[in-house]
Order: sequence, then structure tokens, then C-alpha cells
Amino acid sequence: MTATPPTQAAIERWLIERIALLVDQPADRIDPDLPLEACGVTSVMAVGLSADLEDWLGIVVEATIVWDHPTAARLSAHLAAACAGRPG
Repeated sequence: MTATPPTQAAIERWLIERIALLVDQPADRIDPDLPLEACGVTSVMAVGLSADLEDWLGIVVEATIVWDHPTAARLSAHLAAACAGRPG
């Protein structure tokens, strides 16, 4: 099975939409360069987000990834690279 990995832009859109739902804000109010904690994402939300990303992307996503890549922009760049490098 060959699937095209999601782009950084697609992952960032997904993240922004999910964060907006979690913090009950419109997606256009979520700044991709602002730390997720500043957007209102709690540690419990971050762990759930990590699990959702793992399910969606089909790669291992550590529960602490939000602390290692604290903005939607940085997180999406990291995840896109990880998806591109996974064996097909």
C-alpha cells in the first residue's frame, strides 16, 4: 500500500482545527506560531492530541511531543518529516 504522506500544511490545518475544538475558539483565532499552552491547550489535551495524531498519521507519536515542538507550525513540520521518512 502506497499512500502519500500528509504535507506540513495539511497537518498544520488539522492541528489548528483540533486545537480550536479543544479550546472552544474559532480556528482563525489559533496562531500556528504561538505555543499551544498559550492557546489554552492543557497537558491532558496535549496527550489526547498526541494519541489522535498517532491514529491519524499511523506513526508513533510520543505523548510529550507538544513540549518538544510547542507550536502548531513546529509540530506540523516535525510530523511531516517523520511521515515522509517512514517506510512505505
